[in-house]
Amino acid sequence: MRLPLLSVAVLVASTLPGHAFDTETAAVLERLKSGKLMQAGDVALLMRNAERWCYNEQEGNCAWSDIYLAVGDSEIRYEISNPWSEEIDISFVDTLVFRDNRYVCEIGFDWVPSVRAYDRSDGNAIEGRALEAIRQDISAHAAPTNNSDCYDYFYRGADEGQEVVTLLQRQYSDGVTDPANDAVVTLHFNAETAADLGWYW
Repeated sequence: MRLPLLSVAVLVASTLPGHAFDTETAAVLERLKSGKLMQAGDVALLMRNAERWCYNEQEGNCAWSDIYLAVGDSEIRYEISNPWSEEIDISFVDTLVFRDNRYVCEIGFDWVPSVRAYDRSDGNAIEGRALEAIRQDISAHAAPTNNSDCYDYFYRGADEGQEVVTLLQRQYSDGVTDPANDAVVTLHFNAETAADLGWYW
């Protein structure tokens, strides 16, 4: 959720949800309206039930992606993956909270110790001193403990054939949102297609 957001032009499917979604998700999608702001409870359910959230997707690759590991009434724990450079992909675990039945907010959690890194050319894990050097570089540039941005979500549509739901995410820094930072989020409910997603630099 925290990474630089890119402007996109995405054609969003708006077909009605069907049997491709689990019963709980389908019930929520049936009452959501395209273009309407979502409540935290509905966002939480989609976090629990989707396999992966893919941001600004392009040809099966994401600018970054989230897997939600634990979603409670107030706190969220999730794994985020994205490129750190042209050569390195990273994944780490962060913590968020719900606020005002609308926002998902960062709390300045220090996620750097959880960072794992992978060579983009072959997918091999980077370990030992090389991994520690990456963590130190991230710590110097990302400053996660200073971040307290919030996000809200608008429902855009669902495609039962593709087993995807599309949302619009807005980012708030110091309570202010800039449309240039909006991100289109594709929620993949099919485990196989979610696992095939990559990341672009």
